[in-house]
Amino acid sequence: MTPIRILLIDDNPGDRALAIRALQPAFSSLQVLEILDQGSLNRTIREQNFDVVITDFQIRWTTGLDVLLAVKERDSNIPVVMFTDTGTEEIAVEAMKLGLDDYILKRSDRYTRLPGAVSRALNNAKTRAELQHYRSIRFEDLHQALHTIQEVSSRLLTDQSRPQSEQTDLQQIHDRAQQATQIIQALNAAPTDSIS
Repeated sequence: MTPIRILLIDDNPGDRALAIRALQPAFSSLQVLEILDQGSLNRTIREQNFDVVITDFQIRWTTGLDVLLAVKERDSNIPVVMFTDTGTEEIAVEAMKLGLDDYILKRSDRYTRLPGAVSRALNNAKTRAELQHYRSIRFEDLHQALHTIQEVSSRLLTDQSRPQSEQTDLQQIHDRAQQATQIIQALNAAPTDSIS
């Protein structure tokens, strides 16, 4: 079984230990990388050797929102769970708008929610990646079909023996295929989350 690699960012060693203890029974092969400073965080995000991030909000050297933004800038599909006792409802809402997968208040009775939040976040990330993959395939198929229509209509347009009404129809088909190709390219370049 492939290990689940968790990036744990919390400057409180006791909270990190409790989080790991809550996660271990739920994940048989768990690798936790504990981040203790900004340099380690930057290096780890650059190397991208993790599957999910669990971060506190108020960290001695940064904030959970900054962690979220840095992770999502590198790979928008990496799930991030904020596990904190210093956040507010406003911070939770702002973080969710920025792509946070889950927000859990750090209380003694809430540690048991952490494994479920991580599982859901990983499953959602897997689903998003699969949807993006299939979306890319479908866009490519559509792009190829439109390209064929453009080529055929261009070839037929060079035949001047056709009546003017057919030439006009062919020109419209060619132009519409060209417009549709541009729309498809723009849609394919858009982030998955922006298309619902």
